Amino acid sequence: MLNMLGVSLRISFLTMLLTGILYPLLVTGGAKIIAPVQAEGSLLKNDQGGLSGSSLIGQSFTKAHYFHGRPSAAGKGYDGMASSGSNYGPTSLALRQRVAEEIRQLRIENTDLIPVDLVTTSASGLDPHISPQAANWQASRIAKARGIDILKVQDIIRLATEGPQFKVLGSAKVNVLILNMALDRQFGKHSESE
Repeated sequence: MLNMLGVSLRISFLTMLLTGILYPLLVTGGAKIIAPVQAEGSLLKNDQGGLSGSSLIGQSFTKAHYFHGRPSAAGKGYDGMASSGSNYGPTSLALRQRVAEEIRQLRIENTDLIPVDLVTTSASGLDPHISPQAANWQASRIAKARGIDILKVQDIIRLATEGPQFKVLGSAKVNVLILNMALDRQFGKHSESE
């Protein structure tokens, strides 16, 4: 019986060593060699070298001089620890009320037809992208708030637009953090508290 217990403990220890330590170190090390930026979280740094965020996780931008992303259903908004959709169905009163409030807020800044991605959440609640249409819809507000020509804002959108993956999967999209960093780089930094 003690012999079997000793064998079981040795096998358990060996399994924990292989699957709990060696394998994760091998995979992490390989990822850092093959795709170092992605392995570190796809972090974006500003011109001073400070961390601005991740290109993979949306952030809340609410001021007029910045592009606004999709609404977030993750926790209290863009909470990576609470990543999930709202699970509200099309007949949900709570969903209809939230979308109506989003539309009411957006109508204050622009009376044009509102792009759907500005009032709906993504499945994770953390999507950092919006459609080029949603970005262009916000261009006049940003140009006015920053005192610049709308064509300059539209040029930033055009340059930051990513096509479909492998030219066939998905649709064109724009990363909101990258857009806002480009605005700050070209026209001066604004803080979210302004």
